[in-house]
Amino acid sequence: MNLNKTALLTPSASSHSLKKQLLHLLTLAIPVIATQFSQMAMGVVDTVMSGHASAIDLAAVAVGSSIWIPLILLIGGILTAITPTVAHFCGAKEYSRIGHTIRQSIWIGVLLSLLGFAALFSIYDLFAFMAVKAPILPIATGYLQAIAWGMPAIVGFFILRYLNEGMANILPVMLVGFLGLLVNVVSNFILIFGHFGAPALGGVGAGWATTITHWIMLFCLLIYLFNSKKFAHIKLFEMDMMPHINELKTILALGIPIGITFFVEGSIFSIIALFLASLGVVTVASHQIALSFSSLIFILPLSLSISLTIQVGHQMGAQQYLQMRETIKAGYLISLSISIIAAVLIINYSSGIAALYTDNIDVIELASSLMIFTALYQFSDGIQLCSAGSLRGLKDTTIPMFLSIVAYWFIGFPLGYTLALTDIITDAMGAKGFWIGLLSGLSISAVFMSWRLYNTFNRRCQFNQTQ
Repeated sequence: MNLNKTALLTPSASSHSLKKQLLHLLTLAIPVIATQFSQMAMGVVDTVMSGHASAIDLAAVAVGSSIWIPLILLIGGILTAITPTVAHFCGAKEYSRIGHTIRQSIWIGVLLSLLGFAALFSIYDLFAFMAVKAPILPIATGYLQAIAWGMPAIVGFFILRYLNEGMANILPVMLVGFLGLLVNVVSNFILIFGHFGAPALGGVGAGWATTITHWIMLFCLLIYLFNSKKFAHIKLFEMDMMPHINELKTILALGIPIGITFFVEGSIFSIIALFLASLGVVTVASHQIALSFSSLIFILPLSLSISLTIQVGHQMGAQQYLQMRETIKAGYLISLSISIIAAVLIINYSSGIAALYTDNIDVIELASSLMIFTALYQFSDGIQLCSAGSLRGLKDTTIPMFLSIVAYWFIGFPLGYTLALTDIITDAMGAKGFWIGLLSGLSISAVFMSWRLYNTFNRRCQFNQTQ
């Protein structure tokens, strides 16, 4: 592609291209949103149903989630390298290379599932070190040890999901996701409260429900994979299953920075929950409610980010830089619209939202005040997610990883800790101080990621001009 011959678009042509890419992005994003909703809703269901068992079970699931969520973000993030890799091969019409990538990814998945199992099963000592309250400790430990038995299924589901997403084949994953949500609700109902002869396990039951759900989801995707003709041309089932070191290094070089970035972003929320554990059940439960609902809203910009990774990856593989520019613009426009709507809804209905999780007045009051911060950070979170998703589509992951570390752990968390638990700047603010730090970290990350995307895109265009 010669960029000099195609870069001079008339305003009307540029507008038409923007509208076209906006439509393509929305068409891709809608099933991704549905898929993410089903995945995120499982965590919300665990929280809500555990909360109706008891405030202690709610707090235990919150503390358990503070470990489980960063771990799964790290593992899922590493495997996310599959999506832009497959998208590039699709854009370049190098379909036979997709099957080889997936077979190599399975080796990485086996290692990650073993590490995840070991981490979750040996969690008691970490909780004891963090001085988690005695009533919470056994439930949180049991919750995570139950999830540990589902790690192979969770990893396998990730691999098959990212394969389908990279091929822009989202609908089957969406349908399996909603089936999983239904299974999760029923399993929680039975195992948390002890229906149909099952023991009432409380928060621990939520962990077993998560494991059962992911095994069923994995088997459903495998059945689809073996019976669909859409995968015939990618040579997925060739017998070459031996590990290839160079291919493994390529996948990990792309995936590890993504996984660390996801971990950095997710772990700051979870580490905050661990620090708040010493402040009592009301504070922990309030933080978990605000975080849980924030995670539900997070589905929209996250899905947009995933869609940008897929679309930009396809366009990068096909060297369609003009379309890519319009796709990124469309992403920012959609993100701004989502942020405005979400902020207005959260500000106006925060108390009612908190009441859906619990009937404890103290928890509702504190949780609704924390949700104001979630409304404020919708804008910066949307910008940084759009930028990061586009960068992953461009296979630019290492520098964004370092930018995230600086924004969250060198700026956001220290500021939050200082405001929440010390009197250095003002009287200790508790949970609100941490949320101010989160807002600051997200805003700085938005600036960093946008700057990086601008420079990376221009550099790729300039390189293409010389070809």
